[in-house]
Amino acid sequence: MEYFRCNIEENIKGTIEESTNPVYPRRGKGSKKAVLEFTGMMELLIGSGLSLKDALEVFTSINGKSAAGLLGQRLSLLISRGFSFARAVSSMEDAFSPIYRGMIAVGDRAGSVEAIFPRLSAYLGDQKRLGDKISAALAYPILVLGVAVSGGLGLVLFVIPKLEAVFAGFAGDAAEGIRANIRSAEILLILLLVLLILCAAGFLLARRAGRKNEDFGCFMDALLFRLPVFGRFLSSWESLNFSFAMEVLTGGGVPVETAIGEAAAVISNRAYRRALGRVREKLINGGSITRAFAEEKIFPVYMSRWIAVGERSGKTEKIFSRVRIFFQDEIERQTAGLLLLIEPALIAAVGIFMLAMITGIIVPLFSIYGNLI
Repeated sequence: MEYFRCNIEENIKGTIEESTNPVYPRRGKGSKKAVLEFTGMMELLIGSGLSLKDALEVFTSINGKSAAGLLGQRLSLLISRGFSFARAVSSMEDAFSPIYRGMIAVGDRAGSVEAIFPRLSAYLGDQKRLGDKISAALAYPILVLGVAVSGGLGLVLFVIPKLEAVFAGFAGDAAEGIRANIRSAEILLILLLVLLILCAAGFLLARRAGRKNEDFGCFMDALLFRLPVFGRFLSSWESLNFSFAMEVLTGGGVPVETAIGEAAAVISNRAYRRALGRVREKLINGGSITRAFAEEKIFPVYMSRWIAVGERSGKTEKIFSRVRIFFQDEIERQTAGLLLLIEPALIAAVGIFMLAMITGIIVPLFSIYGNLI
């Protein structure tokens, strides 16, 4: 172990000036892979009996200058400057997601950061499998849609205008119909482009305003739960994160009212987080946890019912474990159902686009060609 300590100290000395260098993993595709590798290896090292500090030293020494190794070096550097592990992770917002930082903080609050790694590893693994499943299911229809749209744009912008010039000298309803359809297609494309730009600008402005005004941001986040399909998925996602954090905290002996305040740190939706704050205030004032959750309509009915069971039985940890499993299965089911709808919808959109091109432009062209013959 002394060898590992000497080795890591040499690495840290050589990377002090690199702590703000872009080679360190930033949140993104590469960062997610590095964080997943870091979490999995730390789980194995801690499970083998090493302390958190020793496991981090061994991990950094083994991984060297890889993305995961640089992540470990940065953590080691912060810890050598007096940071706790949880504080070091919390300060690395560019590498770790809010949910990851929140879960490490939850483990620290529960008294054992080491115990959180198996759960985090399973959580990140489930996330990766879900993301891979979505990517694999959407790859083909998105490719088909992209090829169809690109081909249609090329046809409308380059091929058809040249054909129109060729047949410009010919009269008849077919020729006039082609010219009218081309103009309509150009106007439609411009309108769609303008609409996309306006939607993107509106989203960015609303997001910026939400950062400056907490009440407006909370209002916008609450609206997300009312969206069809996506709103239900978001509710299940936030409920999964909350029940995960509550399971860890209550399992570590943290009182429920305190655990709710700590678990709110892993919630990204401000409306959901504010509702948890109101629940906590009611509990501190002597209210019933069942009634407090039931009065907040933002929480799923399933959660309120099982919390009522937990209050009656006094087995809070097991209840939140059951709630977490339910919402984990619910997200899997909702994702599978959503993918079943998206793929045929994209294919249908491609079919409608091609049908419009054929009936509006290709068929009249053949009509003109027939008249020439």
